[in-house]
Formats: sequence, C-alpha cells, structure tokens
Amino acid sequence: MIEHMCSQPRDGREAASIVFNMPGYDIIDAVDLPLGGRQVVFQAREWDGACPGCGVLSDRVHAWARQHVKDLPCGGDAVEVVVRKPRMVCVKPACPRRTFTQATDELPPRARCSRRLREQLVEAVIDSGRAVGEVAAAFGVAWWTVQNAIDAAAMTLPDAGTVAVRELGIDEHRFARARFFRDPETRSWRRIEPLRVMTL
Repeated sequence: MIEHMCSQPRDGREAASIVFNMPGYDIIDAVDLPLGGRQVVFQAREWDGACPGCGVLSDRVHAWARQHVKDLPCGGDAVEVVVRKPRMVCVKPACPRRTFTQATDELPPRARCSRRLREQLVEAVIDSGRAVGEVAAAFGVAWWTVQNAIDAAAMTLPDAGTVAVRELGIDEHRFARARFFRDPETRSWRRIEPLRVMTL
C-alpha cells in the first residue's frame, strides 16, 4: 500500500522545515541524480520582498530564477539544492533598480551555501578545533568559503571594550634567578628579578 505524504504542515511546520530545517520554504521537486546524490528544488512560501534600492515592498513577479546552493548531506548522500526564486518588479517608478531577486534569512542574495551549512562550518572550526582546509575538504567546499563564514561569525562578537571582565589571570614568567640586595636607606632586603615579564 502506498501512502502519500501529507500536504498539510504538521505541527505548523512544512516538509522543507522538517527535513531540511529551512522554515518558510516548500519542496517543489526532489529526484535522485544518475551519478549519485539527490537534487531538491525549493521555493519560498511567500513571494514578496523589499527592493534593495529603495526599500519598497513588492509582490509583482517579473520572472523566475534558479540558484544552485551547497547544503549539508541528507541521509548520507550529497544534496544539490536548487532554489526557485522570483525576480520581482519594483513598484516605485523613480527607483533606479527595475527588478531584484527575492532574499530571505536562509538564503541571502548571491549566497553560495545555505545558512545551516555555514553554521556547521563555523561549528566545525571553532568548537572542534579543526583547520579551515580540513573542514573545507570534509564538507566539499572551498577553503575561502569556510574562512568567510568564520570571518562573518567573528564580526558578530561584541567589542572587547564593552564586555565586563569576569576573571583576571596574571601570567608570570621568570627567565633568571632572583637576586637579593640590601636597601641602603631602609636596611631591608629587596628581591630583584632582572628578566621578569608580567602580563595581564
């Protein structure tokens, strides 16, 4: 007996969100590729967007564009993600940009990889302590893709001057033996360390 997948969202989540963790997108098509792997075609559920030139919202579709995006493997197989994006017409006549492509949080303009792949790349380098080249080879992306993801994550960190110090450690290194001298005025012994370096 063949059971068809329910077209209605379960628990308020659509299939693209359940399988690929891409909320706001619908799976249009999914096929097995002849040389291995899968191709999945996504489309955003809502067809509106703000013009990057003037900021006016538009829902008029001029044409459809396909964008190929790298994503995490699914079920042990490589996944080729194709996003079907609407090319919108700006409704403001004075705007120098006549058309623009829809952008979402999951897939910003001209993105080469999905947001969740970028998060996994950053996690693999920072949390696991792996090299950028090693992570790039493991995920099948270029090393500069990993480096750009790391740089973008570093830009979201707060400024070091605005963060309160929680713990302060003093590192002390001694490179020579300590010497003791008597202070002629107070007649007390003083400890002198000539090559001592203190860092905070």
